[in-house]
Amino acid sequence: MQCDYFDAAACRSCTLMGESYAAQVRDLQATVADTLAERVAPGNWDEPATGPESHFRNKAKLAVGGTRQAPTFGILDRGGHGVDLRDCGLYEPGLHQAVLQLAGFVTDLGLTPYDVPRRTGELKHLIVTHSPDGESMIRFVLRSPGSWAGSNGRSPNCSRLSRARVSFRSTCCPSTRLRSKVTTRSS
Repeated sequence: MQCDYFDAAACRSCTLMGESYAAQVRDLQATVADTLAERVAPGNWDEPATGPESHFRNKAKLAVGGTRQAPTFGILDRGGHGVDLRDCGLYEPGLHQAVLQLAGFVTDLGLTPYDVPRRTGELKHLIVTHSPDGESMIRFVLRSPGSWAGSNGRSPNCSRLSRARVSFRSTCCPSTRLRSKVTTRSS
């Protein structure tokens, strides 16, 4: 898979990016065969099952950085600042669309992205899962309980998110996990 983020040294999450997919599969098969050599004879292995090289991931945990007006969704760099990975080639098409829709939605919510170096802000992560039937589940991980109510004091308008289930939870108080939940089924 060719990745512009990897080529620009913006993301190194895919540690085997420079190695061909065939070599990755071959090396993994050899590791598994070596590990199980005492239980499985060398001639008893089928060819490894493989999937697509890209556009296969249906879940993403996105660190939120940037500002309230221009949030980033992706990872944090070594300094703790957001690196936007909205166009990651691992996302399957439905997940990619959901991630793209979130920028405006997060801005409308008025939640301030958490700034790791300063230890300020509220919105730490988005966990986005896309299902084969076209629905998305979006979990907002917030720094403190009640931060949703303090963001703008009104229920979120989820109309810009197509077929999404949205929930908010605080990282400091697990009991507030499903405290605020919004569901939309718009197409």
